[in-house]
Amino acid sequence: MPPQEKKWVNAIEATILKIGEYSSWIYLFIGVIVAYEVALRYFFNSPTDWVEETSRLGMVWATFLLFPACMNRRQLISITLLSDAVGERGKMMLEGLAFAVISVACALVSWEATIAAFDSAAVGRATASVLRIPYWLFYLPVAVGFFLFFIQAALDLILLVATGQRRKTELSHEDI
Repeated sequence: MPPQEKKWVNAIEATILKIGEYSSWIYLFIGVIVAYEVALRYFFNSPTDWVEETSRLGMVWATFLLFPACMNRRQLISITLLSDAVGERGKMMLEGLAFAVISVACALVSWEATIAAFDSAAVGRATASVLRIPYWLFYLPVAVGFFLFFIQAALDLILLVATGQRRKTELSHEDI
């Protein structure tokens, strides 16, 4: 791969991994506020109004923004029964097919989640709680996460077709 192409590939993947790293910190934040809620509820008999809904929103953001980084590092669940039974060329073809299917599915989910976010914002839908969090804040991470997931899968597919070689084979599945 020419150096200028390698630069933009590295930039895209570094961005996806950095977003995944930052979003993983949301889980720490969730743990801290839930511990805070437990302390207030059981030790001081004074539960909060905001922890449950805030942690749910954080969980949605963290989960969907981590998908592309997991794909990048090959940490998604994979069933290898078929790929283990074929040679290297067969593995390459199966991986290409998987990237193509994932790309199409992610593009569709991202598109529909974007529409849902805009529709939700247009009508002012919000949660039925004290916080009244707008629903578009729940749809937006789905749209962004699946868009980034699409970019990662499409990038992997393009590089597989362009180079004729599988990438990141050192990040293979775990044997159970």
